[in-house]
Amino acid sequence: MVKSEAGSPYIYGIDALRFVCALMVTMFHLGFASWASPLYVRPYKMPLIENIAQPGWVGVELFFVISGLVIVNSAAAASAMSFLKGRILRLYPAVWICASLTLIVIATQDVNRRIIKNYLRSITLYPGGPWIDGQYWTLACEICFYALVFIMCAMGQKARMPALALGLSLASTVFIALLYAFPDSDILAIFTETAWRAIPFYYGCQFAIGIYIWLLSQARMSRISWVGLVCALVTGAAQIYMAGENTSERTLAAAGHAFSPLPAVAIWVAGLISIVASVTYAKQISRLPTAFLQSVKTLGSMTYPLYLLHFAIGVQLLDWLTELGMTPLLALALAIVIVCVMSLVVCKWGEPPIRSVLRLVFDWIGQRVAGFQTKESRV
Repeated sequence: MVKSEAGSPYIYGIDALRFVCALMVTMFHLGFASWASPLYVRPYKMPLIENIAQPGWVGVELFFVISGLVIVNSAAAASAMSFLKGRILRLYPAVWICASLTLIVIATQDVNRRIIKNYLRSITLYPGGPWIDGQYWTLACEICFYALVFIMCAMGQKARMPALALGLSLASTVFIALLYAFPDSDILAIFTETAWRAIPFYYGCQFAIGIYIWLLSQARMSRISWVGLVCALVTGAAQIYMAGENTSERTLAAAGHAFSPLPAVAIWVAGLISIVASVTYAKQISRLPTAFLQSVKTLGSMTYPLYLLHFAIGVQLLDWLTELGMTPLLALALAIVIVCVMSLVVCKWGEPPIRSVLRLVFDWIGQRVAGFQTKESRV
C-alpha cells in the first residue's frame, strides 16, 4: 500500500478529483469564457455546452479546498525546511516548462517587453503579477497559504493547525459579510480584483474547509473546530454564490442571458462530499488494481501542468483550428486533447529531470551549511 507524506494511505481519490477540477476549469475557459467573456471574445460561440461549461470556474475553489487538506497533511510529517523544499520542488519545475511553452505560443503572435516581464514574473512565481497567463493568479493564493503553514512549522506550532483553520474561517467570514453589505466598496474590491486577493480573505474559507477535513480524518475536531467548520461551510457557500452572480454579470452581454449561481454551489457541495469520501475510503480505494491506481496518480500529476497550459495555449489552438474550418465543438475537443497530451509529457518527462537537479542543488547547499556549522562549533 502506498503511503502519503504523513504516513496515511495515499489518497488516490484526491488525484482523480484534482484532474476533474482541472478539466472543469479548462471547459470553463475554453468552452465558455473564450467567447462569452468580454475580455476574451472570439468570432465563434458554443451555446450548446454553455450550461455545462459555465459553472466550471468553481473548480478553482475546490482546488483551494484540496490544497488546505493536502498541504497540512504534508506539513504534519515535515520540518519547516523540508516543507519549503517540497513546495519548491512541486511548484517550480512545471512553471519553468509551462511558462516557456506559453511564451513560445504567444511569440507566434507578438513578443514585447511587457510579455517578457510577465514571463519573468511567472518563472519566479512573483506573487504580484501580471503573469504570462491569467490563471497564474491562483498560485499567488496558494503561495500565501503555504507561507502561513511554513511559518507555523518554523515556529514549532504544527499542533495548532486548528487555530489556523479557525483564523482563516473567521477572517473570511468577516470579509464576505462586509462584501455582501458593501458590494460596491473600492477598498474591499482590492482583495477580490487585484493581486491582493492572494491574501486569504475572500478564499480563506476554502482553505479552512480543507484543513477541517484533514482534522476530521485525524479525529482532532474540538467543539470550537466544529463551530469553525460550520462557519467556513456557510461562508464558502456564500462566496461561491456571490462569485457566481459576478461571473454571470460579466458574461451576460456576450452570452445573451444570465446564469444562475446555484449549479456552481451544487457542484461545490458535490466536490466537498467527494473529497471527504476520498479521505474516508482511502484504504479501500488503495486496494484497487495497481495499474488503475497508477493511471489515477498520473492524472493527478498532470493536473498542475494542465492548469498552467490550458488557457493561453488552448485559446490559441481554438483560434487556429476554427480558422482551418473546424467546428467550434470539434476544435474544443481537439484542443483539450492536445493540452492534456502536453501536460502528460511535462509531468512524465519534463519535471522529473529538473527536480533531480534541484535536489542535487539542495543537497549541496545542505552539505555546505552543515560543514560551515561544524567549523563554527569547533571554533
